[in-house]
Amino acid sequence: MRNDLLSIGEVAHLKGVGVKALRYYERIGVLRPAYVNPDTGYRYYALRQMNELDVIVSCVQLGVPLKELADYVSDCGAMDISSLLERAYILAKEKLRDTQAILLELDGYRREIAVQHALRTSPAPYERVLGKRTFLAMPWGHAAFDAKRYTRAMSELYGETKRASMAPLFLQGMICLPGDGGKEGAEAPEPSWYVALEVQALPGEELAAPPQERGMRLLALPGGTFCGRRVERETFELCYREVFKEARTASGIDTLLAFEIWDAELRTDRTIVEVLRG
Repeated sequence: MRNDLLSIGEVAHLKGVGVKALRYYERIGVLRPAYVNPDTGYRYYALRQMNELDVIVSCVQLGVPLKELADYVSDCGAMDISSLLERAYILAKEKLRDTQAILLELDGYRREIAVQHALRTSPAPYERVLGKRTFLAMPWGHAAFDAKRYTRAMSELYGETKRASMAPLFLQGMICLPGDGGKEGAEAPEPSWYVALEVQALPGEELAAPPQERGMRLLALPGGTFCGRRVERETFELCYREVFKEARTASGIDTLLAFEIWDAELRTDRTIVEVLRG
């Protein structure tokens, strides 16, 4: 037997790939043995094929369907390594962006949960300082709160973060901005409500403006000191109804933020919304 050939068992041991997997690669035409003993049926692979196997294993780990890999193999069994590596590179970049987004999201969750743990026992109203935040937002355009409409809007915002490679962070809920003025002596304009999700650009990227036809926009809040309290009710519907009522009856509100809050120490049949006025 030639010295540049390895048995299927040797390849499996050398590369940490199961014999069944190697047989499956052969069956679908992804990696064919260099030599098959006509008497014993034993499979042997050439040393040069180990590089091809490394690429195949990497592509499988990245989620490339095995049957798709067969498209990169010619009728004579030669693999188009260059094209396959390009495909793997694009997938690896996508997975890296997804992982970076998850890390940013988890880091934001950890920071905010620590803040909320401290605020949970603070007497209301309390002061809370928020740094500059950016939100992906959709106009609400309704006089009252509706939980199903809110959930649909928030789902659309999360979908846009995936499309635009944004990282969704902890703060999500409703933002009420004051009216943009009016003629002197005229009634004050109605405030504007938005469904809002805090977002952050992935490392090395910038936040891209969302499609205007979908009604989304980026809201950059400069931050500052807010007067805060917690609204605790059985459902989000009841929490936000109270928040909307407060916005209608209160005067002199520059900005009102109402965010969903997770609190593991409260019963699961209760809902919390943090209301910040500034």
